[in-house]
Amino acid sequence: MKGLRPAAGGLSFGPVRTTVRFILGLVGVTAALRSAPAEKPPLAHAMMGVTNGCFVETVAFLDRWKEVHGETWARLLQWGAREDAEVVMGHAVAICESRGALWSWDINYGWHKLPVDAAQREAVEVIAAPVLKRYPKVSARFPTYRHDFPQTPAAAGTAVPVANANPALRDASLVGAALARHRPVNVVRFSYGTGDALRESAAVVFVFHGRYCVYVPEIGTVPFRVRTSVQNIRMIQDLLRRAFPAVTGVRKF
Repeated sequence: MKGLRPAAGGLSFGPVRTTVRFILGLVGVTAALRSAPAEKPPLAHAMMGVTNGCFVETVAFLDRWKEVHGETWARLLQWGAREDAEVVMGHAVAICESRGALWSWDINYGWHKLPVDAAQREAVEVIAAPVLKRYPKVSARFPTYRHDFPQTPAAAGTAVPVANANPALRDASLVGAALARHRPVNVVRFSYGTGDALRESAAVVFVFHGRYCVYVPEIGTVPFRVRTSVQNIRMIQDLLRRAFPAVTGVRKF
């Protein structure tokens, strides 16, 4: 029996070898992409974890940013109301410039490198666009920048124990202690409601971007266009009564 002979020209493995090399090349590229380390964010920061805390968490983040990076450009981006509106409700994130790029820091999503040229950092509408894509179900309006003006922190007062059984008092204590490292802060406690609906809560009063800000865990932070000391209990009581029924017993912690 005669052996089998290859066709004229012999068997060619060229195309097969090329295909194998191509597949192996793809595998190598995929492995390299998987093993490539993600770009390190500009700052490690631990959140306080307080209720309705996007504004105060972002302020605390920007304070930390300044401690580490000095005067490197950073802003609080907020949306939800016009610049001249007194009551602002919405969301707040930090926008920072680092290593020639712009980054956002959001309490809900952490760090995100923005696909925007750093030269456009002051164009708030341009900067807000990729940030707002993470909130497709939210009708975000009037994005605006805010940043703190230089302030001198006052002497620290008596802090309420963080382990307080009342979560509102706990959150206010955490926020007050964090923000007081960079500005005058007043933490007050108060009651609201009547009868069986009577509740005790707390508020943190501070100034940011020239606005008189009041943080209450139940509602978040509301900036007001008033000019007075954060120690003005009467003013604080008047402002709290705009948001809560039958506010009584407003007093310093």
